[in-house]
Amino acid sequence: MAVGVALLGVVGLTTLPTTATETVAYADTTVNAKHQGMVGDAKTINNDAFQHMLDKWDHGHVTVHVPKGTYVFDSGHVVLHSNITFKFDKDAVFRITDGNRLNFAYPSPSAGYDGGISDVTWKGATFQGDNTEDGQSVFVQSIHHAKNVTFDGCVFDNAESPTGHYIDIDGSHNIDVLNSVFTGFNGSKDYKEAIQVDYSNKKAMSYKLAGDKYDNLPSYDVNVDSNQFLPVTRESGQVQSYAPNPIGEHSIYKHGAAGIIHDVHFTNNTVVDPKPLLDDGSATIHFKGISDLWISGNKFINQRVLGSGNYIYLYNSEPSYDMKNLNITDNEFINVNPTKQYIYLDAGKTDDNPMSDITIKGNKITTQKNGATFVSSNFALTGSKIKIGDNKTTIAPFTTTTVTPQKPISETTVKPNKKPAKKKPAQKLKKRKQTNKEEKYYAGLDTQNAQLKSNYKKYSLYNHIRGHKNWNIMKFDWKKLKNKRVYIDMRAQADTGKWYRIRFSKKSTTKYWIRTGALEFNKFDVQDYENELTLMKVYPVYTRPFNDPLLAKLKGTTADLPKRTYMITNRAYRTDANGHQTVYYRMSNGLWTRASAFDLGN
Repeated sequence: MAVGVALLGVVGLTTLPTTATETVAYADTTVNAKHQGMVGDAKTINNDAFQHMLDKWDHGHVTVHVPKGTYVFDSGHVVLHSNITFKFDKDAVFRITDGNRLNFAYPSPSAGYDGGISDVTWKGATFQGDNTEDGQSVFVQSIHHAKNVTFDGCVFDNAESPTGHYIDIDGSHNIDVLNSVFTGFNGSKDYKEAIQVDYSNKKAMSYKLAGDKYDNLPSYDVNVDSNQFLPVTRESGQVQSYAPNPIGEHSIYKHGAAGIIHDVHFTNNTVVDPKPLLDDGSATIHFKGISDLWISGNKFINQRVLGSGNYIYLYNSEPSYDMKNLNITDNEFINVNPTKQYIYLDAGKTDDNPMSDITIKGNKITTQKNGATFVSSNFALTGSKIKIGDNKTTIAPFTTTTVTPQKPISETTVKPNKKPAKKKPAQKLKKRKQTNKEEKYYAGLDTQNAQLKSNYKKYSLYNHIRGHKNWNIMKFDWKKLKNKRVYIDMRAQADTGKWYRIRFSKKSTTKYWIRTGALEFNKFDVQDYENELTLMKVYPVYTRPFNDPLLAKLKGTTADLPKRTYMITNRAYRTDANGHQTVYYRMSNGLWTRASAFDLGN
């Protein structure tokens, strides 16, 4: 007997067996999340409504249409089922905040590769969190014994657990992560990755669902292609939260008795500014006991963050296992500059053919200076099955590589060109003889600034300091001044007093000299301070703290320094006109940089 069930939005039939003689046919259907009780008003909690919808539509294949809106979730978990597709409209967002954590559980009531659910697709989904005083807000996909799971065109934004992952793939297979963006990692366990390829074991699970069965089966057939792993940045461009470590795993259970991770493809992805991992045995991409691995066609870029010790680390910890078919090809490493090597192959205590069928070819390295070895190992990289070569290094100055997130770009309204302003006649200047017997000039970085004091209108602007040859007072309408901030690139001491050369906007080429008394500088509190710290981020390096009244000179960036660890000798607290405080450290080499360069208070 066959029973047809009429459902909204029928597009086909799914036939499910019930008994040996009976089959029930369920219609494929599409449902609207808002019609099912979910609310996208950026304030209503949707945990119960989401679970109720999943429980209601648990037969046949269902497509959940998520309309535009912000759907807020609280801490807890939701349990998914097989044969479900989520399609998100543009500007449809799942959001979590206030340090809460939501787990998407893929149940596995039975052991084995068929013990879990199958055919789950997330298309165009956005999972958005934040990192505030309440803590890191988290979304995590806990995938156990599942198969045929796809994330396509999704955004995982600032929502990775500090002690875990965005996507846990545990004892699962046929998992595709495509065309998606992963941002932000504030890890208390630095080695955790956005996508963990792991085993069916309780210790591996981000969320342990009651009733699940575990058997230590490895995940396999994982395809991570054309994704971006990006930092969360401040308006200044500096890194607020590192990019997630993209992919990897760190454990083997029961010495791989149930099998080892295999068939993993990490291809055509872009990774920008992950957290530097400097300890021995750590790396941005780390796999332990794996075969049939492809890391190919990726771009690994550092812009605002210094390099890790190793970038890719493959480790064989099992004496009885031969890691085979390891491919690292056609990748670009741009300003990565690791402190140890780009790729390290670690055979552990395995002496008899620990790794074979290794191909590391066609990679391109762009760096400011020769330093780290590209490939290194603790066993001989010889034999017909080891092919290492055609990896090209280019020495080039540091340049910023623009990486635009994979999301629609809003249209920009182009304003019509204004008529060019009429040029005012040039001011006639008097010719004068120099009366200063002594003049000393001190240049500084031209982005430093100060504020005009409240009585600034009583001061005059000069083309040169008073007493210099051909000095003149310049005509200037103070009433048209909109901003009291001025930019400084030079100071002078002369018989006529102390002076600064200023501009009224950062990009202006028109410069004036003004007396020191017209300017109010940042306040500085400099203290003795001793501590040994390690540089982690790319920040400018100065001769003095930025905005020091004596003017700092730029001496490159922390990436240019020969060492990563320095003794700190002084600490300076700089307070600007708005009361905002910034901390600078003076290193034992005499140079100053932001405390944030040492990853303090990240």
